[in-house]
Amino acid sequence: SFDDKSPVTIFANANGGNKGLLNFNGPVYVHLGLITDSSINPNHWRYVKFSWGSEDEQARAKPAGSNKWSYTIPNIRSFFGVPEKEKILQLAVLFRQGGCIDTFCLALRNVDRTDIFLPVKSEK
Repeated sequence: SFDDKSPVTIFANANGGNKGLLNFNGPVYVHLGLITDSSINPNHWRYVKFSWGSEDEQARAKPAGSNKWSYTIPNIRSFFGVPEKEKILQLAVLFRQGGCIDTFCLALRNVDRTDIFLPVKSEK
């Protein structure tokens, strides 16, 4: 596990989950957000980085082997610009293709097609 100020590298493996990016050969991008104590429900993403379907170079994941990618965030709180008083509960992450819209984007999700949430330890 990791805290809200530590660097974190997220790894994706398309052989797992919904296999949404299995054998996908194009560039892969991340869609990132946070679940905080200000989220209105457990699926309410806040501080979302990068537009869905965009090909923003800053969102590009690094290839990490066949059907695998990684993405590193140096410091969660500063990366997302979250005020100190707001508690970060989870990192929300999807690895997806770029240059697509809405449901036509291939995306790696959980087996049940839900979003992937990673717990974040807060120093408070």
